[in-house]
Amino acid sequence: MSNCVRTLWRASVLSLLMFSSAVAQQTTLEFDAKESDGLSVKSKALYPEGLEYDAKRERFLLGSIRKGEVIALYKDGTTTRLVDDERLRSVVGICVDAERGRLLVNSSDYGVATRSAPSDKFASVALGIYDLATGAPLKFIDLSDLKPAEKKFANDLTVDADGNVYVTDSLAASIYKVTPSGEASVFLSHDRFRGDGFNLNGIQYHKNGYLLVAMKSDGSLFKVPLNDPSAFTEVALPQPLIGTDGLVLNGPDELIAITNRASGVVSNTVFQLVSDDDWSSASIGQTFKTGDVYPTTGVVAKGKLYVNYGYLHTLGSALKEGEELKDTFHIQHVGSE
Repeated sequence: MSNCVRTLWRASVLSLLMFSSAVAQQTTLEFDAKESDGLSVKSKALYPEGLEYDAKRERFLLGSIRKGEVIALYKDGTTTRLVDDERLRSVVGICVDAERGRLLVNSSDYGVATRSAPSDKFASVALGIYDLATGAPLKFIDLSDLKPAEKKFANDLTVDADGNVYVTDSLAASIYKVTPSGEASVFLSHDRFRGDGFNLNGIQYHKNGYLLVAMKSDGSLFKVPLNDPSAFTEVALPQPLIGTDGLVLNGPDELIAITNRASGVVSNTVFQLVSDDDWSSASIGQTFKTGDVYPTTGVVAKGKLYVNYGYLHTLGSALKEGEELKDTFHIQHVGSE
């Protein structure tokens, strides 16, 4: 559900993989990480969905579905609360805009956050913009009225070269656009983006002037031109990647798709995608099975890929049954040089 465009065009984790678009032949990075590889995050009832990396301060950032906050995890294992804004419900996608010193945060309400309100379930969506260094609020843009007759869930987000933010709405079959001044609009809405459950999800800005957008329910991947969004096309894939949640763009021709579950399919797989035709089509390289941990998204930190294990599939039932909420989560290190 979350991850921003990377500036690691040539030093990407998938470049490290050295994947041939025909056959994976020159692999220098294997998706064979052990369960112990990565970082444990001890934070009661965090249930992280969004994951980012603040390279300047060498810290991971995680957004909480349950608490509606963003925490910072440092390399020594300590955590601090970076964003604590009473206006946030569930924090879903988060995005580091390092060039402008901003942290972009999607807020949605689907009834599992401590600040959830029954009347706002699938109705309240917003974009919060915060100072990346301090977490101080800069802007808060309510997106709820952009599609007034629809159920809404602001999911993932990305930012283009000019500072415009694009937000996927998984229920309203739409992509929203928010300008640097805070002006919000419907960038694209189409019935092709409708389906069972959550639909449009992971989104990435490509420097060639388009967005790559995943549809979770049916496993499609779309290419959406910024100058003519209605002319979007579907990226030809060898198979649908049902359950795609987060996308991580690690170079102009390399993309990681992180899947969990959707439409009765339990995938829980990290897929390597490679394109040699500017994302008219893509092939599948290596894959990595995460286990039943509900992986949501990933991030590249110092040339290494990390994937968030959020266990979101257990939150609703735990609340319903009055069970103890989880207190430990994991950022899995999938590959290294």
